[in-house]
Amino acid sequence: MLTQCLVRIVVLLSAASVIAQSQPRIVPKKELAWSLPDNEIASPRFSPDGSLVVLVSRVHWPDGEEAESLPESVFDTLERRREREPRFADPIIRVVDLKGNQVCEARYGTSPSISPDNKSIVFSSQKKPLTGVRTLAETQAGNDIQLFDCEKKQARTIAGPLTGYFDNPIFLPDGHSIAYTVNEAVNGAMGGSVAVERAEMNGGQRDSLFKKEAKPAVSCPTDGSTKLTPFQSMMCSQRTKLSSNFPTLVENLAMAGDKLLMLQAIPFPTAGDMYLASRYELSLTTVFPKRDEVFSMAQADMNKLWDASFQPVANDEVLIFEKYWKPFSLETRNWLPETTPHNANHGSIYSPNGEFYLAVEPSREEPSHFTLYRTADGMKLFTSPTMANVFDLAWSRDCRRFAVVARPNGAPALAYSEVLTIYSLP
Repeated sequence: MLTQCLVRIVVLLSAASVIAQSQPRIVPKKELAWSLPDNEIASPRFSPDGSLVVLVSRVHWPDGEEAESLPESVFDTLERRREREPRFADPIIRVVDLKGNQVCEARYGTSPSISPDNKSIVFSSQKKPLTGVRTLAETQAGNDIQLFDCEKKQARTIAGPLTGYFDNPIFLPDGHSIAYTVNEAVNGAMGGSVAVERAEMNGGQRDSLFKKEAKPAVSCPTDGSTKLTPFQSMMCSQRTKLSSNFPTLVENLAMAGDKLLMLQAIPFPTAGDMYLASRYELSLTTVFPKRDEVFSMAQADMNKLWDASFQPVANDEVLIFEKYWKPFSLETRNWLPETTPHNANHGSIYSPNGEFYLAVEPSREEPSHFTLYRTADGMKLFTSPTMANVFDLAWSRDCRRFAVVARPNGAPALAYSEVLTIYSLP
């Protein structure tokens, strides 16, 4: 029996070796390196045809541990500038071509996407000044969805909130409407998505794809009958900061072919805010063109909730993270056979055809680097130099290019810089 097992292992290893050797090695080519001095870069996304990249730039304002290591003169300079220019460090949306030329700019906003004809961008418009303050539910309150015409240099409102704020707009395949998330304070001062809506670009009909519901925050126990974690105890002691309790959190929203998919998390009641729940039920649901539950997962604890995610890799296939990325069929609504090596790096970004993926390594430490893998055999095709931080990764729809936002290793603390680098595949 042992001999048979050893023979089988050798055969499998030999087969994997043959597959690896039969696949050509692909080395990406650096096509563009783009940066703005003293600016952060976020949310890079390619246009549908891959010829443009939209991003968000924002003058860097040190915070947290970094701020503690800098002299007071740095903040004195920033404060004096804020007095002259109240919104100088607010997020600006920019569209650049593959040569680094800026072809469009919109002030101020986040979460941008480029229209299928490359002529407009949709984004969440930042209503309140963000310069020098943190991005919280309160500072984003009132943010609406805007459509900006890059040729006419004009913006118009698509939809505005009564409470909370709108975010994550997506062009829908019907060609005349946009979907977006409805956000509220769900974790103390932090915001989160609790519903999904659709609005026509001409300002006409507006529909709820997934309705928001709310009820008062769950009361903290006072008789000592419920055992709380230290974090729950801390939050319960801050009663005035507890948010409303929403029955569902929208953890992810993405297009898979002509379907808009939503990953929702339903928490079991607990003391305090939504993210204090001890257990969650996860489900993958289609919300456009029609509402339909695709897949329901077993109850997950809070740690698994942080990793809850999915990625479309074909019209009828998605990858769902459950300890590692696993293929799932939207057509049969079953797990697909696992024919590739397991990838347990939650932060991996797969190409739209599923043939490659990018992974930040190490995933939870700094400094770091990113690696390009071939999905079929797990082969490393390219590893970047070490960087101080890797912030964002994105693929073009045709899988020919990918973008990376990172801060170079060894950059001076007083000369902040982030770089958008675009690579092309042969």
